[in-house]
Amino acid sequence: MSNTLYDTDYVIVDSKTKKPMEGYESIYHYTSVIDNFNQRLMEEGCEYVSMSELSDEDKKKYEETIKEMESMYE
Repeated sequence: MSNTLYDTDYVIVDSKTKKPMEGYESIYHYTSVIDNFNQRLMEEGCEYVSMSELSDEDKKKYEETIKEMESMYE
């Protein structure tokens, strides 16, 4: 049996020592990390969402802004 560690999986570590703070069986997929973070943000009235979940109007505004920013560096 082969085990692989993936860049899309995360663990909680101590900021200073970088050692795991939970057991080695606790591994979180990046989507779980986003969900956990969003739960905290929602208490403050905001959350992260995928760009694909935005309204067409907001998507268009982001696209226009990106285009404007790109033209500044041409």
